[in-house]
Amino acid sequence: VKGATIQVGYNQNIITPGKYITDSCVKLYYVPQKCSFKRLGRINDITALANSSNYYQYLIAIGLTNKKYTPNMQLNVTEKEFNIYRDTLKTMGLGTKTEIDLPNELQGIKGSVIADDLLLNLAIGQYDTYTNIQILNYINTIATGNRYSLNLVNNIKDTNDLVYENIPKLLNTLEISEENLNRVKEGLHEVLKTGTGKGAVNINYNPAGKTGTSESFYNGIKTISTSLAVYFPIDDPKYSIAIIAPNISHNNGKKDYAYGITKHISSRFSDFLFENY
Repeated sequence: VKGATIQVGYNQNIITPGKYITDSCVKLYYVPQKCSFKRLGRINDITALANSSNYYQYLIAIGLTNKKYTPNMQLNVTEKEFNIYRDTLKTMGLGTKTEIDLPNELQGIKGSVIADDLLLNLAIGQYDTYTNIQILNYINTIATGNRYSLNLVNNIKDTNDLVYENIPKLLNTLEISEENLNRVKEGLHEVLKTGTGKGAVNINYNPAGKTGTSESFYNGIKTISTSLAVYFPIDDPKYSIAIIAPNISHNNGKKDYAYGITKHISSRFSDFLFENY
């Protein structure tokens, strides 16, 4: 969800586009240290997206409280900061119904506890939960700058006569400058070109997207779930794919292993779309 949460930084004037910082860790009062999945060196808004920096997003969340990070600090967050994130995420289709033409659509799970470390978790997509349909809505919204309702049925014809046409409803337009939205798109293009999603889609298709990794528990066993959302071509979007692969890690007593199934699926499926339509 970092393609959405980084917009909080843009819209609240917390980050300066293009400005470099050094990836590191955050240590809040009475909270274990929080870091990116590895030290990423010098990063800016684009490379932070490309390499999925948690630290960059943590600094945005801290900046939302009008404070500057210092080790062992207290943020004293309120519901206001959580709502700023959630309202932004909803404009992207995350944490709200997509209005797809299916019954019983779920809205995901919204966390109810307000705490300093949970705001940081929310900023990297590790607190509230979202459905795969919402992730598709999110990547489509970045692609076009507008959020439309989703639908399975495009139209129905009787021989050549059009019987029914389903016209997607415009739900909202993103409140972000074209310049900043283009920087998000560039960051998501780098995800597939040089970053965490390299190899997931043939770069010749000119794709943009975002990988995701979350820890979960299955029958009491700690596991990893991975996700991937992509669209292509970036300059004239025609296709989008959203994949969630739950519980794909395994511990054999010696080392942890996570299978990269999302990249295999997206690679094969994007090839199919590109070659057949």
